[in-house]
Amino acid sequence: MRSLLAVAGLALMLVVSGCKGDPTTPEYWSKRIEGAKGKKEKLKAIEELREKHMSPAMLPMLHDRLNAEKSAEVRRDIARVLGEAKSDTSIDALTNAIVFAPGDTDEKGLDKEIANALGNIGSPKAATTLVKLLGVKDNYTVLAAIDGLGEIRAPEGFEALDKIASDDTQETFVTKKAIIALGNIGDKRAVPTLVKAMFKERKGVSFYLEASFALYQMGTPAADALLPVLDGSDKAMYEWAAKNNIKDVALQAKSAQVLGDLHDMRAEKALLAMLNPKTDYDDIRAILQGRAADALGRMRSKNAVKPLSALVTDAKTDAGVVRECVFALVRIGNSEGVPALITFLGKAPYWDARDEIMRGITMMGTDKDIAAFDKATAEEGKKTEAGCKGEEESHPDCKNGVEGAIKRHVERVAQHKARLLASGECKTDAACWAKKLDDKNDTVRERAAAEVGRGNNAAFAPELFKRLKEQNLDARLSIIQATDWLVNDNADAMKAAKGILPDLEKQLKDEKGKTDFVKINEDLRRLYVRIQRG
Repeated sequence: MRSLLAVAGLALMLVVSGCKGDPTTPEYWSKRIEGAKGKKEKLKAIEELREKHMSPAMLPMLHDRLNAEKSAEVRRDIARVLGEAKSDTSIDALTNAIVFAPGDTDEKGLDKEIANALGNIGSPKAATTLVKLLGVKDNYTVLAAIDGLGEIRAPEGFEALDKIASDDTQETFVTKKAIIALGNIGDKRAVPTLVKAMFKERKGVSFYLEASFALYQMGTPAADALLPVLDGSDKAMYEWAAKNNIKDVALQAKSAQVLGDLHDMRAEKALLAMLNPKTDYDDIRAILQGRAADALGRMRSKNAVKPLSALVTDAKTDAGVVRECVFALVRIGNSEGVPALITFLGKAPYWDARDEIMRGITMMGTDKDIAAFDKATAEEGKKTEAGCKGEEESHPDCKNGVEGAIKRHVERVAQHKARLLASGECKTDAACWAKKLDDKNDTVRERAAAEVGRGNNAAFAPELFKRLKEQNLDARLSIIQATDWLVNDNADAMKAAKGILPDLEKQLKDEKGKTDFVKINEDLRRLYVRIQRG
């Protein structure tokens, strides 16, 4: 009997001790954190909880520990765990833990982590606290608070963020973050600040990239403000620019870019005038013509076809402008300029210009243009050889040998021609072009995307959606543009596109910082906003 009692007692002790040591209970972690010997042991316990046993049941205990712990470093790590849990029940506890006048690095780190946590929770209830954190004298905390307000799109943050974005004494990276947050919030009252930010430079830093995208996010209110800047009727803006040593050409060129992105046809008349600017300076003329061509192309302006074609075939036109005009003509997709391009192709003295013109011809032409294309490119070998003379060291295509340059150029001609051959096969059959999205020739994939986009058939929208990760940059740009056209023109395609927003968001995050995609993904970001805005 005594033996049985002893065994029963031992079993009872094991059960009781098992309950006290159960890591799935808040009590276990409260005692472990509180009873830890020193800060390092506390931090270790918090990290183990975070990695292995965190659950909603732990939140009240962590709220209590956040209030009870004396070490700012320990409280910082608790705040991080609460931020990852993303529960708005943590907002009060996090707010109460803020050290609004931090005295050392650990306290600054705590405030920053609280700001991060509130942003991660993503609740509008955190907006008031995040606005207060903008007043903390620690830029890292301020940056985290700005990010948080932008993430939760808190209108309560507008006035404070607008003040930061307008303050020329701020650190440039703080200004950039404030501009980004204003764009995310989308309050149209920010438009005047964002318009000026497009043209400002401070300490050699431009805010154009952030401000132009924020204005794109604003949509029509941004266009309303930029139209009088583009056509020169906003006298107050031009006076402000003169006082700040900002040139008129910058006002027009950057306004044109955003209006083109927004596809605002109200700008068409002013942009057409910009193709023939009144200036004696070649560099200014080239800037204005290039930006106008790009904007008109993005708008798919039919009225721009003739003046753009005229610029391409004018021997005096800057090579960079020729490139922009060809891109614009391809976007517009009107083939009436193809014969003039073919005629000029036979006369173009430089390879870079010929390459762009061939792209334009074969992105818009049909199999009926093959004979003329072959005739215009028949002498490419001789032209390349002549062009390389004296430029063996300077021209990238020639420095490794004339024969190699000839070979590369002739192969490039064949790649361009493949588009015309595909046109002969598919004609206007959207289903045929959709199959060509998987063609081994990237130039054919580029044309196929444009044809599917212009076809305005929502049934083929998914074929574009699933290829937005295309690795060839020219083909990817064409797929992005085609998707943009399709969702802009077709309500059913727009409806279908809503389903790809999570995938687009993930892609943008995964590719952030990858140099190959930095420039082209600016168009992908705008596509994301267009679909989001509907």
